[in-house]
Amino acid sequence: MPEQTAQTTRNVLDDTGMEIDNTAFSPSARDNSPQPSTSFMLRLKDLLYRYRVLLLLLWVLGLVAIGYAGVERRFAVSDRHNLDKIVHISVFAAMAFWPIMVCGRRKISILFVIIVALGAPGLELMQAHFGNGRIASVADMSASLSGVVIGTLVAWLVRKTG
Repeated sequence: MPEQTAQTTRNVLDDTGMEIDNTAFSPSARDNSPQPSTSFMLRLKDLLYRYRVLLLLLWVLGLVAIGYAGVERRFAVSDRHNLDKIVHISVFAAMAFWPIMVCGRRKISILFVIIVALGAPGLELMQAHFGNGRIASVADMSASLSGVVIGTLVAWLVRKTG
């Protein structure tokens, strides 16, 4: 049999003289691997939206836990090095971030963020009335409100870029 030279066509003759389709071995078939049709953020949004009821129930439980921890003296964070302000900012930022990412509708998300924002002065009022020695502070309330703003802005940026 004569030697075969390198061919650029898709069909090649094998030893018996029959044509074989070699598209599986061509470089173009290997390079065209399937690309994911959706981005990570879209898949994450779909997942969050699918389990939104459960996630919002967990969010409500988080609000209750924050209210309880804010009143109970044994959960008080030290004022040393303004650590309590960092806790206020981070907790309220997370509580504002969560419903914006979970809810699909803007009006419902805004309602939940307003609830979190009202929780900042509400927590300080609860400390003043039921605080077991805890003191209400305007600095704590402003730290909590700044956490709400930070969490809302971060969630807005994440949803906008995703």
